[in-house]
Amino acid sequence: MPDWPGQKYSCHGCGTCCRDFTVELRAADMDKLEQQGWRERLGGEFAVEFGGKKWLKQKPDGACVFLGENGLCRVHAEFGLEAKPLACQFFPFMLSPDGRNTVVGLSFACGSVAASKGASLDSHRAEVKRMAELLPASAPIPVLLTGGIIATEAEVGAVQAALDEWLAKKTTTPALRWEGFAWLVTSVMRANLSRMRGEKLRELMHTLVGAAEEELPLLDWPAPQPRAWKLLRQAVFFRVEDPKIGELLKRGRMMTALGQWSRSRAWAGGKGVCPEFASDAPVEFKAFDATHGLFQGSDAAAMDDLLQRWIRASLLGGRAWGSGLYRLPIDQGLGLILVNLLCAMWLARFRAAGRGERTAALADLVFAIGRVDRASGRAPWLATAGERLRASWLAHSDSLRLLSRALASNG
Repeated sequence: MPDWPGQKYSCHGCGTCCRDFTVELRAADMDKLEQQGWRERLGGEFAVEFGGKKWLKQKPDGACVFLGENGLCRVHAEFGLEAKPLACQFFPFMLSPDGRNTVVGLSFACGSVAASKGASLDSHRAEVKRMAELLPASAPIPVLLTGGIIATEAEVGAVQAALDEWLAKKTTTPALRWEGFAWLVTSVMRANLSRMRGEKLRELMHTLVGAAEEELPLLDWPAPQPRAWKLLRQAVFFRVEDPKIGELLKRGRMMTALGQWSRSRAWAGGKGVCPEFASDAPVEFKAFDATHGLFQGSDAAAMDDLLQRWIRASLLGGRAWGSGLYRLPIDQGLGLILVNLLCAMWLARFRAAGRGERTAALADLVFAIGRVDRASGRAPWLATAGERLRASWLAHSDSLRLLSRALASNG
């Protein structure tokens, strides 16, 4: 369980996770819920079947069938925490088994995690250990460095330590911190890691971090290509698109897929009104162009702190590669994490535009990170060959670095 300075968490019963997540049920979960007599008490089914799997049924508004009017889980209230489905017990902790042990991560889709609100993480150690022992037994899942090359514990630690050192720097501005992170990740993605093993990898990471602060001002920073913005908008779409099981059953696979294809094209084109975006009013894509860089407003320091906690928790908590991120190798996993970061920055500014503001506020970034992080590790379409190619093109065209500057500091 990594040490996250400044990160706290306690459940405050907001019920957001019960309204926003689609929960898969294991056979053991189904048995427990049936023994509790919910089918008779609810007067109907508490689960639905889709894709050969069982899922918790949702109300028409998307809320879990067990969410009470008081915003609390009825299963938890009547039978206790351990009577709930395993996925519900774990949240917001994300447990990722690797070749050595089980690494503990955090989901920033939880409002209390994002606000760092509650008790120290160490106070949850016993409960997390209990949950880890409930994980189904499986063969060790090693972390890959690149391709099919298994990373050593020292190599994983070298990448984590170097990137975490950069993110924790006190001498950088918020914009420079994230421009530098994009440059570091891009450099790792473009390096031939198969030839940078052991001490060579540690030296590479040490050199990159040591040079970043002086190197960044010397780099050329042209505007990102239109294709880069198009690919970024598509990446945002695949992270906010979230069809509910009830909708899938009602519309069918074909109509759902056609609707997604149509909305994906609209997001890629970036013209007209954004389809089905979580906003109080329709938002035109062009409104984004009038917004300022993410760190231009009075909430810059608070937003920088939130982003630091999120990305550092992803790196140290096993959610940046391996079993915590679709079993991706380190280089590809870092690319996906960087795309997640840029998507959250774009989404925060776009949400501000939807409120008629030119500068994003902390609440916009909290919303954006919650939307992006809820999909990370849970949406298998984010690890397809197409998504990996998207991140690879953005890295090798240097667009990840240029987009980071445009989103962080440019108007």
